[in-house]
Amino acid sequence: LPLPEGDHEVVFNVTWLPTSGQPAKDYSIEVISDTNTEDCRSPICYEYDINGDSLWHLVPTLRNPVAETCAIRPGCAYRVRLIAHPWDGHSSINLRVQLDECVAGICSCADATRLPIPSVRAHTLSVQGEIMAKVSWSLPPPRYPLRLPRGLQKQYYYVSIGRQMVPDAHPLPWFSHTVSRQVEVDGPVDSGDDTRWILLPIVERSGARGGRGKESRPIVLDVKLLARVSLVDERGCVGPAGNATAYDPAEANKVQIGTYALWAAFGGACVLAMAAILAVGARAVKRVLHALRPAPVSGPLEPLRRRPAWFPLQLRTNNDPPVRGQMEQSPLYVQKRFETEEDEEEGDEWEVKRSRVHLGSLIGSGAFGRVHAATLDLPGGETIT
Repeated sequence: LPLPEGDHEVVFNVTWLPTSGQPAKDYSIEVISDTNTEDCRSPICYEYDINGDSLWHLVPTLRNPVAETCAIRPGCAYRVRLIAHPWDGHSSINLRVQLDECVAGICSCADATRLPIPSVRAHTLSVQGEIMAKVSWSLPPPRYPLRLPRGLQKQYYYVSIGRQMVPDAHPLPWFSHTVSRQVEVDGPVDSGDDTRWILLPIVERSGARGGRGKESRPIVLDVKLLARVSLVDERGCVGPAGNATAYDPAEANKVQIGTYALWAAFGGACVLAMAAILAVGARAVKRVLHALRPAPVSGPLEPLRRRPAWFPLQLRTNNDPPVRGQMEQSPLYVQKRFETEEDEEEGDEWEVKRSRVHLGSLIGSGAFGRVHAATLDLPGGETIT
C-alpha cells in the first residue's frame, strides 16, 4: 500500500494465520532489505508488541522523518519475518518479496541517479535596490538513456539557493536558509533542455501569523551562496543536483586581473590614437605653411655697387662721440662694408670681381638660398655661362 507522505515508499500489509499450537501472546515483524543497492539499502524495519489475537499488521505504520531509517521502496526485494512470542526458537516464518518497479501507483526511483545533471551557472545582481541571484541552467541528454524507463517525461525543475555550511571538500554541500522555486517543464528526459533562468531573492518573505505583517529571513553575505538545480521526472523522482557558486566573499574583495588588462588596453589605445592625431595634424600644418609661403622672385638680382642714397647714417668708431643722426655701436648691429669701385681694382688671379658676374633668371630655391643662372666676363671679351 502507499505510505502517506512517503518519498516513493510503500507499506507492507502482512497477514498470517493463527498458530496451530500454543496461542501466541504477541507477535513481532522484521523487514530486511535483500537488495544491496543505494536506493534499496536501508536499516531493518521492526514492529513489536503486536496483539496475539491480530491476524494482520502494517509495516512500517508511519513515515519516519529521520533520514537513513526503515524504508520499503518499489523495485527492491525484502525478507519478511514473523515471530510469535513467547518464542521457543521455532515459531517464526520467513517470506521473500520482490516488488515491481511500480506498486500501488508508487514507482521506484532506483534509476533516479541516472537522470541527467543540470549544468548550472549563477551570480548575484541588484534589481531595484534588492540583491537577487540569477540562476541559469541547461539540461544535457542522459548519459545512459537505455537504462531509464522508455518515454520518461520531465515534470519540473527544483531550483534553490542557500548558504554553504560545510567546506568545499565535503562531498555533499549542505544548505541553510534556502530559497527554492519550482519551474514547470515538459518533454522527454532523453531530449535534454535548452538554457533556462530564474531570479531568486536573497531574502525570502513569507506572511506572518496573527496578522503581524510580513517577516523576512535575510541571508547574510558572509559565506558562499550556492545555487542548486535538480530535475524531477513524471514519477516524482529527483535526479542528481547541479551546483554552482552564486557569491563568494573571498572573490568579491579581489580585483580581477582581466579588469586591469582591459583598462591597460584601453589606455594604450588612447595613447596610440592621440599620437596618430598629432602626427596627422603636424603634417597638415606643414602643408598649410608651405602653401602660404611667398613665391620666389624670378627676376635677376643686381649687385649692390654703392651705398644707397637713402642711407644717411655714418658708422662711428668707439672713440668718436655720438653725433646726432649717427648709429651707435652695438653688438646687435653688424657692420656691413660695401664694395666700391676702388675695391674692384684689387685682387689676385684667384679672385673674380663682382662686376664681371651677371646674375640671370632664378633656377631654384630652398632652405639654404636661391640658385640663379649667371654669365662671367673673361679677359679678352669672351663671356661664358
